[in-house]
Amino acid sequence: MTSDVAAAYMGISKTTFLDRFGARGVKEGGNTLWARAQLDRIVVEQFDLAPAILAAADDPYEEWKRGRERR
Repeated sequence: MTSDVAAAYMGISKTTFLDRFGARGVKEGGNTLWARAQLDRIVVEQFDLAPAILAAADDPYEEWKRGRERR
């Protein structure tokens, strides 16, 4: 997502977002982008949360990932 969307996702202004997390973005052509999972990890680190709370045990995406890892 772009910095505008990522800042809104994090609940802070674009300026504050870029000051704090601008260097963590990934360059794609002329754009810098952030992934939702990347931003979620930042929140986990910031609040010292257990990663398990990010995805419920019945999360279809997590189940799909586990299936791919077994291949």
